[in-house]
Amino acid sequence: MPVDAAKVIPTPTPLEPGAPEPVTLRPATSADAPALALVGAATFLEAFTWMLPGADILTHCAKNHTAAAYLNYFAAPETRITLATSGDDAPVGYAMLTAPELPTFAVLPTDIELKRIYLFSRFRSAPVTDSPGVRPAQALLDAAVTNARALNRTRLLLGTHANNQRAIAFYRRNGFAEAGTRTFQVGTQVCSDLIFAKLL
Repeated sequence: MPVDAAKVIPTPTPLEPGAPEPVTLRPATSADAPALALVGAATFLEAFTWMLPGADILTHCAKNHTAAAYLNYFAAPETRITLATSGDDAPVGYAMLTAPELPTFAVLPTDIELKRIYLFSRFRSAPVTDSPGVRPAQALLDAAVTNARALNRTRLLLGTHANNQRAIAFYRRNGFAEAGTRTFQVGTQVCSDLIFAKLL
């Protein structure tokens, strides 16, 4: 029986291990809300499976990583999100600036918070389009700093888990200093973060 060529599905060529496609940065818009929700939940899962029960991760993502939640952020004038994409505009990470949400910290009127900076681990060493020699995480942080300065903010705040030594070392290399602590809820878990600050 002859094979219908129109029904033959080509086998995709897998990427070579350790050779991710280049990453491109662009400003995110409200049209990207579904993609941000997807990559936000997926990178949160990748980052915190080691320390949080699965049920708590699902509860957290169902509340915080939805298209509606990101649309709410886009509605605020301070929000700036830089999206990292690879291939055919596939989202692989992002950096999100928002008005500070740090209720127990002494926030100044010209502060802004780096609410999230997420990147799939596979793309940590990928080349960045238009930024030779700069890794994606650094490019995302640089974009966040540029956006914060464009908003005339004078201090950039962020929170990171107290045991996340890789992230802490990265922020310190970029001029952030420890400025306080915070606790927050993820499902049934009470988590503790260090708050870092960088003068702009």
